[in-house]
Amino acid sequence: MIAASSGASFAATPWINATQNAQGHRIFHGVQSGRLTYHETKSLLKGQAHVQRLETQAKADGVVTPLERARIRTAQSVQSVRIFWKKHN
Repeated sequence: MIAASSGASFAATPWINATQNAQGHRIFHGVQSGRLTYHETKSLLKGQAHVQRLETQAKADGVVTPLERARIRTAQSVQSVRIFWKKHN
Protein backbone atom coordinates (compact mmCIF):
# COMPACT_ATOMS: atom_id res chain seq x y z
CA MET A 1 0.00 0.00 0.00
CA ILE A 2 2.84 2.40 0.75
CA ALA A 3 4.42 1.84 -2.68
CA ALA A 4 1.11 2.56 -4.39
CA SER A 5 0.60 5.84 -2.55
CA SER A 6 4.10 7.14 -3.26
CA GLY A 7 4.00 6.27 -6.97
CA ALA A 8 3.70 9.91 -7.99
CA SER A 9 7.02 10.71 -6.33
CA PHE A 10 9.20 8.15 -8.12
CA ALA A 11 12.01 9.47 -10.26
CA ALA A 12 10.12 8.89 -13.52
CA THR A 13 9.49 12.26 -15.10
CA PRO A 14 7.91 11.64 -18.51
CA TRP A 15 6.07 14.98 -18.70
CA ILE A 16 9.20 16.89 -17.78
CA ASN A 17 11.16 15.00 -20.44
CA ALA A 18 8.46 15.59 -23.06
CA THR A 19 8.46 19.31 -22.31
CA GLN A 20 12.25 19.45 -22.55
CA ASN A 21 12.12 17.71 -25.93
CA ALA A 22 9.39 20.03 -27.22
CA GLN A 23 11.32 23.10 -26.11
CA GLY A 24 14.45 21.76 -27.77
CA HIS A 25 12.51 21.36 -31.02
CA ARG A 26 11.18 24.92 -30.72
CA ILE A 27 14.74 26.21 -30.36
CA PHE A 28 15.92 24.07 -33.29
CA HIS A 29 13.12 25.35 -35.53
CA GLY A 30 13.91 28.93 -34.48
CA VAL A 31 17.49 28.42 -35.61
CA GLN A 32 16.42 26.75 -38.87
CA SER A 33 13.98 29.54 -39.71
CA GLY A 34 16.51 32.24 -38.91
CA ARG A 35 14.41 33.71 -36.10
CA LEU A 36 17.09 33.04 -33.49
CA THR A 37 20.56 34.54 -33.58
CA TYR A 38 23.65 32.73 -32.37
CA HIS A 39 23.60 34.59 -29.03
CA GLU A 40 19.88 34.02 -28.50
CA THR A 41 20.33 30.33 -29.22
CA LYS A 42 23.29 30.11 -26.85
CA SER A 43 21.25 31.79 -24.10
CA LEU A 44 18.27 29.47 -24.62
CA LEU A 45 20.45 26.36 -24.62
CA LYS A 46 22.00 27.55 -21.36
CA GLY A 47 18.47 27.80 -19.92
CA GLN A 48 17.68 24.29 -21.15
CA ALA A 49 20.84 23.02 -19.45
CA HIS A 50 19.71 24.69 -16.20
CA VAL A 51 16.37 22.86 -16.31
CA GLN A 52 18.20 19.60 -17.06
CA ARG A 53 20.47 20.15 -14.03
CA LEU A 54 17.42 20.73 -11.83
CA GLU A 55 15.94 17.45 -13.04
CA THR A 56 19.20 15.55 -12.53
CA GLN A 57 19.57 16.92 -9.00
CA ALA A 58 15.96 16.05 -8.20
CA LYS A 59 16.45 12.47 -9.42
CA ALA A 60 19.75 12.01 -7.57
CA ASP A 61 18.12 10.37 -4.54
CA GLY A 62 15.73 8.29 -6.65
CA VAL A 63 12.64 10.29 -5.70
CA VAL A 64 11.29 13.48 -7.25
CA THR A 65 9.22 15.20 -4.58
CA PRO A 66 6.22 17.38 -5.44
CA LEU A 67 8.25 20.46 -4.46
CA GLU A 68 11.11 19.46 -6.78
CA ARG A 69 8.64 18.72 -9.57
CA ALA A 70 7.01 22.14 -9.10
CA ARG A 71 10.41 23.85 -9.18
CA ILE A 72 11.30 22.08 -12.44
CA ARG A 73 7.95 22.93 -14.03
CA THR A 74 8.33 26.58 -13.00
CA ALA A 75 11.78 26.68 -14.60
CA GLN A 76 10.33 25.09 -17.74
CA SER A 77 7.55 27.68 -17.85
CA VAL A 78 10.07 30.51 -17.58
CA GLN A 79 12.12 28.89 -20.34
CA SER A 80 9.02 28.56 -22.53
CA VAL A 81 8.33 32.29 -22.23
CA ARG A 82 11.98 33.06 -23.00
CA ILE A 83 11.83 30.92 -26.14
CA PHE A 84 8.69 32.70 -27.30
CA TRP A 85 10.09 36.20 -26.75
CA LYS A 86 13.45 35.46 -28.34
CA LYS A 87 11.77 33.96 -31.41
CA HIS A 88 9.40 36.92 -31.77
CA ASN A 89 11.62 39.92 -31.04
